Amino acid sequence: MAAPKSMAWLAVIGAIVLALVGLSFVALDKDNVVWRDGQALCPHCRSGVPSYAHRCATCREEFDWVLPADEDSPVCRACMSAGEDDFLRERKKTLGDAETVKRVGQKLFVPEAASTEFLRTVGRGQCAWCGGSGRDLSKFEVADSVCPVCFGAKKCVFCGGDRRVKVGAEAAGRDLSRYHGFLAGLEGDLTPDAVVLKDVAGWNEAFLKTHTGEREAAELLMPSTARESKNPPRASDRARARLEDVFAALK
Repeated sequence: MAAPKSMAWLAVIGAIVLALVGLSFVALDKDNVVWRDGQALCPHCRSGVPSYAHRCATCREEFDWVLPADEDSPVCRACMSAGEDDFLRERKKTLGDAETVKRVGQKLFVPEAASTEFLRTVGRGQCAWCGGSGRDLSKFEVADSVCPVCFGAKKCVFCGGDRRVKVGAEAAGRDLSRYHGFLAGLEGDLTPDAVVLKDVAGWNEAFLKTHTGEREAAELLMPSTARESKNPPRASDRARARLEDVFAALK
């Protein structure tokens, strides 16, 4: 039995609507931004583009902002690499446990119990400040002391433990701006140093609960030195410097 003409017209109209919807999706689905060496590039002309942009200032074409794949993300420079891990293990084997613990403890100015724990847990992707122990090595005798960099998470906060740093997250950039605003409010402030240390640590920990492993995490200050100078050291730099001290002690 033949279908009524009204049904045929409905089928035609439905096909037209579906075609228009499909075309609209194609029009809305723009090329994704291209990532190379941690830099966002226009997918049309390969010019560099600002963070979170959707239109190229050079060729004026639009694109979609997307985060890079892991293989296109920068390699972490804060925690231990595979080669450094191999070096540490080889030196421990050559020097022996006692001598290794002694040298590291003296270099880091921490008790041998803290040095022992650091060497037991340290490795690729682990927090370089506490060695992946999650403890504050300078207060190792306090049972509940927590690392001032990773706050007990143990993994490197700058790569999340996978040795790749995530870039391009707008939420992280927005929260970092708020963090910088908080730090600016400390300039010339009469708040006692102990309170500042606690406040900076609180901001750092709150930031890392959401943005561990993202590039912006490298901008966090070391709480204990937030007022040391005009350019207080970043936690990432201090953590890496500690790792370098360990390597130097074992050469």
